[in-house]
Amino acid sequence: MTARCAWVAAAALLAAGCGDLSARTPGEKLWRARCAGCHGIDGAGNTPRFMSDPYADLTDDSWKSYGGDRAGLEAAIREGSFPDMPDFAELTSAEMRDLLDHIARLRGETP
Repeated sequence: MTARCAWVAAAALLAAGCGDLSARTPGEKLWRARCAGCHGIDGAGNTPRFMSDPYADLTDDSWKSYGGDRAGLEAAIREGSFPDMPDFAELTSAEMRDLLDHIARLRGETP
């Protein structure tokens, strides 16, 4: 890859928000490290693998049919759900709270 191609690729990632590794909150850091690969940086599920999966979009209400309150969402994260979502049982209570707060922000809700 030429230096110009590498620069163009890096610029495209930065423009898409993928190059910003300095997350603003602990919840966003967790989101980017564990969730954004499938749910997208913005939570809308617009990733190549999951864009046709309505459950990957956490910004709409389709996920609420599985207990859309914080406790239901925490259970889904801790236990995993559907065949494609792994469990994250190892998250501490503080990490889970931070992650749930970030998801609420992605949805436009105040945590």
